[in-house]
Formats: sequence, structure tokens, C-alpha cells
Amino acid sequence: MNILIINAHSSKNKGDAGIVLSMIDAIKKHNIDCSIRIHSRFPEIDNEFYEEQVTSCVDNVSIDPDTSKIEKIGSVLRLLPYLKNLRKIKSDDYEWADVVVSCGGGFLLSHRFSVALMQHLVQIKTAFNYGKPVVIYSQSIGPFYNTYMQKLAKEILDQVDRIFLREAVSKRWLEKIGCSNENVVLVPDSAFSMQEVISPRIDSMMEDIKELHDGPIIGFTVRDWNFPEVKDTHLYRSKYIASIRYAIQHIHQNYKGKVLLMPQVLGPNAFNDDRIISREVLEGIDTRHAELLAFDFHPRELKYLYSKMDMFVGTRMHSNIFALSNHIPTVAINYEHKTRGIMEMLGLHDYVVDISDIEPDSFIQMIDNCWLNRQELRVKLAKEIPFVVEEAELPAQILKVL
Repeated sequence: MNILIINAHSSKNKGDAGIVLSMIDAIKKHNIDCSIRIHSRFPEIDNEFYEEQVTSCVDNVSIDPDTSKIEKIGSVLRLLPYLKNLRKIKSDDYEWADVVVSCGGGFLLSHRFSVALMQHLVQIKTAFNYGKPVVIYSQSIGPFYNTYMQKLAKEILDQVDRIFLREAVSKRWLEKIGCSNENVVLVPDSAFSMQEVISPRIDSMMEDIKELHDGPIIGFTVRDWNFPEVKDTHLYRSKYIASIRYAIQHIHQNYKGKVLLMPQVLGPNAFNDDRIISREVLEGIDTRHAELLAFDFHPRELKYLYSKMDMFVGTRMHSNIFALSNHIPTVAINYEHKTRGIMEMLGLHDYVVDISDIEPDSFIQMIDNCWLNRQELRVKLAKEIPFVVEEAELPAQILKVL
């Protein structure tokens, strides 16, 4: 069986890369003789990363935040004819494929008119033109705050063969936009099933850290965020950074702990490079209390690294998934509904805070509760995660049926 994975973003995002790797793991496990190709927005990066063949997504357009309005209008005029059946794309990979799989993630959404959403929808629409079955693989869908984007998304999603959602909020968004597709199933995020690798360099690094610090080690991920649903973005961003700094100081003073800021996402642009905001957070903080691990770890290594933590606090959702997969007690900072949905799926609703609502004192209280309950949380996760991993592989099993 030939399987084409589309809508891949960038392996610089270790969460997105973890999704694709977990899909490959599960697909090959349940479809032993299959061949896989990948279509990516950044093939020049991803072709060096994956063992499978990676080429550009069809009719690739720029999604850089600094793209001018004229360029964006040009992209819209270029993509719209494909979505309206006025033009068709030729692709040997779509012709080759037996099944087309839209990879896991959270990219089918629009806060406003969105060229990026159109780009993703064109990838799926091309599969229809070739008469190929299409699977949406454990995605978050929505929100849709633009009426026209809702209409475009509905037209495409109504036609796919299977929609696997990774949390219940996405199902409500499908209902809100009037999607009539009845083949919708809730499953855990695919990355729960990603295989990790034992890493000698991480073992050595952790030994060096523990030689200088004999208290608990707490992993953190932070990200820059533009707070698209509020007016005073500077105020909310400042409050977020202040809360993280306060938490670092509190952990040192009260647990004698050290915080390690993790490199979950390194690109493909500066806004999505977590090292930049991590350094901003650490300004004025003693390196004995917290430091940034500014390395380009493979996602399988990162998952192994997170297993070494005593507790985890993550803004990046897949950093939380990597930690939870290893039964690490975790506090999650929710910047899109996907994070809250996944934490609630695990019964961890008491340990998630919305990024727009974060306040230093309440954030500390949540971290303290997680720390106090850490043993019970480890036992809970040890019981539940094996079933979560099994359910996360369900979309891979369906491919054979299609």
C-alpha cells in the first residue's frame, strides 16, 4: 500500500515532527509492507530529517508572518481556483498514493481570513481530484472566526472519508460550521505513541546537571504568542512572562528545584523559535535556578529527556504529551483549545491554565498542587497511558480498510 502524508509543517517544530514520526511508527506497525511519502511546507529542511521521501506540498505559498498584503492577495488568487474546481493540480505523488493522510496537528483553523488555511485545504482537495480516499489523522479543528473560511473548510471536510479528532472541542467546531460528515471519531493525539530513544548525550548532560544540583529538576517549555483574541497584546504577553519568571523563583525557593527550559520548537521563523523568548524569560535569573538547553534535539531524544524530569510545565502542547507519555506530572498552559481538550481527556483539568488568564499567584498554586500530588499523578498516568497509546494508533489501522 502506498500512503501519502500531506500537510506536514516543519521538523524544526519537534511536536509536529513527533506527530509525523508517530504516524510513521504506527502506520508501519499496522501496515507492514506499505510505502510512505511526505509532502511538506519546508521540504528543504524536512528531507534531511525523515528517512521517507519528502517533497514540497502542492502549489506551496509563503506563510511567513512578514509577507506583504500584495503577496497574500496574490496567494489567494492563486489558491482559490483550486478550491472552486476551476483548476486542477498535477502530482505524481497523488497519482502514486492508495490513501492520502492529512497529518495530525492543529492547522485547520482561522482567526481571520487565512491564506495558511487555504493552503492546507488545497492539499486535501487535490486528493479528491485524483479520487483518493482521505483520512484526517488525529487533528484539532477550529476555531473558525471568519465566515468565508468556515464555508471553505466545511466544503472540504464534508468530503473526506474519515475524520479523527484528538479532543471534543474540535467536534463542537465541526458542528458549528455545519459539517455533515458522519465518519468522525475521537482518538488521542498521535504523538502519544511516538517511540523514544535512549540518548547517551542526554544521560551525560543530566549527570553533569545533577553534579551541581541535588534537588528536583523541573522541565519548562515557553513560546511566544500574539494573543489574537485580545486588544492589549503587550499587556498579556508581559503577564505571561512575569508568571513564568515568578514560577521559576518559587520552585527554587520552595522546592530547592532547578528549572530547565527546553528547545521544543526552533523555527522555521523567529516567532516560532522558543530559544528567543526563553532567553527573555531568563534575563536576571541566576543560572543555578534555571537555564536553557539550547540544543537541537531529535524529538525521540526530547521525549527521553522529559522522562528524566521530576515535574513538567509546558506551553508547547507536544512537550506536555512527551512528558505525560512518560508518566511525568504536568501543568499545561493552554494557548489553543487543543491543549485543554487533551488534558481533560486524561482527567487533568485541574492542571491546565489558559495563557490569557495566567496570573502569577494562581499559576503558583496550580504548580504547588501538581507537586504535592505528584506521586498519585504518576500512578494514574502509569495506568492510563498504555490505553491512550493503543487508541492513538487507531487511525493507522483504518488505512488498511480504506
